Amino acid sequence: MKLCGLLLSVCVCLKGGCLSPVPSTHCEDPAVLTAAEVALDKINADRQEGFVFMFNRVYDVSQQPGEAGGTMFNLTIDVLETKCHVISKKKWNQCEVKGVGSVPVYGHCETSIYVNMSEGTVALYNYNCTVQQVPANIIFRTCPDCPTKTDLNGSTVMKAVELSLKKYNRNSGLPKYFALLNVTEASMQWVVGPSYFVEYTIQETVCSRDKPEMDLSQCKLMDCEFAHKGYCSGSHMIAFHEDPINPHVTVKCEIFEPKAAEMERESHVGAGEHSSQSEQQPGDESHKHDHLHLHPHEHHHAHSKSQVLPWPMSPLGTVHVLPPSPPIKARTPPAATDCPGKRRHNLGLLEVDL
Repeated sequence: MKLCGLLLSVCVCLKGGCLSPVPSTHCEDPAVLTAAEVALDKINADRQEGFVFMFNRVYDVSQQPGEAGGTMFNLTIDVLETKCHVISKKKWNQCEVKGVGSVPVYGHCETSIYVNMSEGTVALYNYNCTVQQVPANIIFRTCPDCPTKTDLNGSTVMKAVELSLKKYNRNSGLPKYFALLNVTEASMQWVVGPSYFVEYTIQETVCSRDKPEMDLSQCKLMDCEFAHKGYCSGSHMIAFHEDPINPHVTVKCEIFEPKAAEMERESHVGAGEHSSQSEQQPGDESHKHDHLHLHPHEHHHAHSKSQVLPWPMSPLGTVHVLPPSPPIKARTPPAATDCPGKRRHNLGLLEVDL
């Protein structure tokens, strides 16, 4: 849909005819905005770590004619971090931006995207993003009671991760245990006692949940393209008289279907398989693609024409994460006219150039 909108917006229709306009360098030009939004979707899809970036505004733009009648857009896009991790593969407009209570992260991406109107194609060439957390003193002045960032590797943080993941594994109902990949966020707030809030990624292991109270350190990660990953948020409130058996712990995890499984399912559909649910035999476990049942041993297919799933390609760009202070250095003024564009969010933090 974005591509269709872009192709429509970069031409002017007069009396039933469609003419290409003089290239615009305005940051609020519909063609520029659509190109920027499509570019950001592709940047987020290309990334393997971190959180999905939200579009905030076009800071600067230039464009030049490309091959075969296409156009190359060179863009500087201001972004904000959302609450969606990139492993979710969600589009930025499906995500909630991190507000003051979630320790916001801001920055910009410089990127080049090629658009070919006649062929109806869009290609991301490269990107280079720089982001940083809003300094804690600015957050405190705006929201004194909001949680504050804390050390990701601290003992209290790791305890909160351990307890919350243990609770998730005990109650998930999934056939395999999940183990920790990376702690991505950690903050602390005083409630009744000190409360620690953590966010982290997890991955499916080879250990079955039919063996209760497994030691996760003895469980190997499922090392294949069909292994499921997830994103969890948890908390641990340290009460004065804490019950060691029932600590004050919360957890919520979202498990994502691996890309390889989606590609395999699409290849089956393209080959005319699974035309209806009734055609699948109930006892044929090898073709179950629900995330509750998908495991390496269930993927032994005997098709006459097997399709080899491609290995992940190298990223097209980089993301640099700066320390919270000093703020990102001032940028040179935009070269394009009527730039930068209008911000979509400012989070009420006027002290920071979001």
